[in-house]
This record gives sequence, structure tokens and C-alpha cells, in this order.
Amino acid sequence: MPAVVEHDELQASTYPELTGILRMSRELFRGTISVETMSDPDVPSESWTVLNVESVGTPNEIIKTQCEWHERLARQFPDAVSAVKLSICPIA
Repeated sequence: MPAVVEHDELQASTYPELTGILRMSRELFRGTISVETMSDPDVPSESWTVLNVESVGTPNEIIKTQCEWHERLARQFPDAVSAVKLSICPIA
């Protein structure tokens, strides 16, 4: 099971579905998963949650997993689609 750097209470209260999104992400990505909140310095009132994940596989396999993640996010957590982003770091 991948290591998860747990989200803080602020993120959990902002995105209550984050626990489910992390569970779904752990099913798809075998590496470490961390969560951070980001915002645009020019528009600090707008922020989003980024899941930084490590993924193994060929580039095509990683892209396939990325597409599956986005499809499952839209299906299972439609309210989070615009607020949660995915960043993938391929590992050997």
C-alpha cells in the first residue's frame, strides 16, 4: 500500500470528499501520495488541492492510469473536479 502524507483538518473541512479521493488514488497509484493546497499569487482567494502521486509503469501505462483517475473522479466526486488536481511523478 502506498504511503500517504495525510491531509490536514483545513483541507478536510474544505473538501470533505478528500478522504474518498485519497482512497481512490491509492487504488490506482502504488507510490507515495501527498496533498497540498495551492493558489495563484495573483488571485490568492482562489485555491485548489493538488494530489502529488508517484506512479510506476511505462509512459502509456501511466497515461492510462491518469485518464482512469480523472474518469473516476468525475464519476464518484463530480463536485471536486474543478477543485482537485493531479500531479504525477514517474518512478522506476
